[in-house]
Amino acid sequence: MHPERFNEKEPSIQKAVEQGRQYLESEHQNGHFPSYISASRDFSAPPLISPRETFSTIAIADTALKDHPHSEAARAALQYIENQRQQGQFTFFEDRTVYPPDTDTNALGYSVLLESGRSVQDDANRILDTILAHLLGRGSEMQQTEQWLMETLHTGAYQTGTRYYQSPDSFLHFMGRLTKFPELSDKMKTKLAEQLQQRIKKTEYPLDLAMRTALADSLGIDNDFEKQKLLRLQEQGGSWPADALFRYGGKQGCFGSKALTTAFSIKGLKSAGF
Repeated sequence: MHPERFNEKEPSIQKAVEQGRQYLESEHQNGHFPSYISASRDFSAPPLISPRETFSTIAIADTALKDHPHSEAARAALQYIENQRQQGQFTFFEDRTVYPPDTDTNALGYSVLLESGRSVQDDANRILDTILAHLLGRGSEMQQTEQWLMETLHTGAYQTGTRYYQSPDSFLHFMGRLTKFPELSDKMKTKLAEQLQQRIKKTEYPLDLAMRTALADSLGIDNDFEKQKLLRLQEQGGSWPADALFRYGGKQGCFGSKALTTAFSIKGLKSAGF
């Protein structure tokens, strides 16, 4: 893309990002972002308010708030997330009797708190003995996990989605987060870029567009076509349409919200990496 063409588009992107941030500021409830459940990913089936869950707020903080730490929404969300740790553990739902602590919520929750400078290293090391996080300097312990990720990427097994994440782009997005670690970046970037290029223009869900755009920027791949498509999806009030990032594992129900899509869209429009 020619630099002068990119510069012409910057004001509209900056305006969209600012409007999206304003929407997030208005949407949280003391740091908690409500989520909704629909029978369909695109929320064409009437959604119901979800029982209060923590994962959506953690994902919103990870994508849009942790890099804007002085905003009211960021401060409130990070405090909410920290308050959800009980016995050092996160659970998906606030009601801890519904599901036991799970890997995804703990891994992403502690990642957000660690990257935001919260003093949680001791708890993180205790909880993540089975998760083995690079942020704690324990990357050498996760060789088998790395091998599984690379094999899944190589075979394309992720393309049918997973039990909890219906979109293949979710797998690529979360793998992309690992490329910020130098010891993993060289191993993953080439194969990740190949798979991403095969996914571009495959779907038009706003979360897919946002995740692919953010990953493309971090890998140095031109995906301006989808970035502009994502930009055009912004709604009048600054939000993006509700889309589902995850789903129940054993029964029907897709979790999402406009706030969740908006956070990922902000990252997709302004991304310079993970």
